[in-house]
Amino acid sequence: MRLTERVYLVGSGKSGADISNPYDSHVYLIDGASSLALIDAGVGIQPELILENIHKEGFDPGNISHIVVTHGHADHAGGASALQTATGADVLAPGPAATWLLEANEAAISLPEARTGGTYPGDYRLAACATARAISDGDEIKIGDVDLQTIATPGHAAIHVSFLLHGDDRVGLFGGDIVFHGGKILLLATPDCSIQQLMSSMQHLANTTFEALFPGHGVISLNRGTEHVAKAHRMLRAQQIPPNYTS
Repeated sequence: MRLTERVYLVGSGKSGADISNPYDSHVYLIDGASSLALIDAGVGIQPELILENIHKEGFDPGNISHIVVTHGHADHAGGASALQTATGADVLAPGPAATWLLEANEAAISLPEARTGGTYPGDYRLAACATARAISDGDEIKIGDVDLQTIATPGHAAIHVSFLLHGDDRVGLFGGDIVFHGGKILLLATPDCSIQQLMSSMQHLANTTFEALFPGHGVISLNRGTEHVAKAHRMLRAQQIPPNYTS
């Protein structure tokens, strides 16, 4: 599903376009002409559906140079291992999340609790990546002739980043789970979810210029993406909690 000149939606579960496994977050393909990248990797169940969607758009998965994840939660990063095996791509993850993926550290991403609560199947397990490299705030990632700028955006999770895409037909923000259409947010009953950190991240994003908002789930905004950030920011400044995103 082509979204812009350089961005395609190649994975999306029951909270989105339903083009891959129901547990998947949105998975975006960036076309950098000479190389490709994935933003987030889905849950890792039926990764072949994502690969099939890449083929359907006319791309060779073997040209994917990077798999870049916004945070370590299983619906966003659980597929990194399988997709890395299929493509040979480098996996990039924020800070300690790279080590979590190398070690398949389920406790670090609250996966046991999520399984117990029914968020994932009882037999689901996080698969370890062969390699993974840490990225941090301010890092720039070159994907062919386009660039990703890394922005630290903790809140939904303490280790969470967003990415600004430059070189497309519009500037786009890949926000993971920091903010959604309508200014919604996603607070979880996990130890590292912090409304205070989310407020700080929303202040930062409110001062960031972009047009498209590519969230981790739900409705995608190809124009006026900053309006959704502004709405959440206004509510937080007024000491109100924005509506919680639900699939």
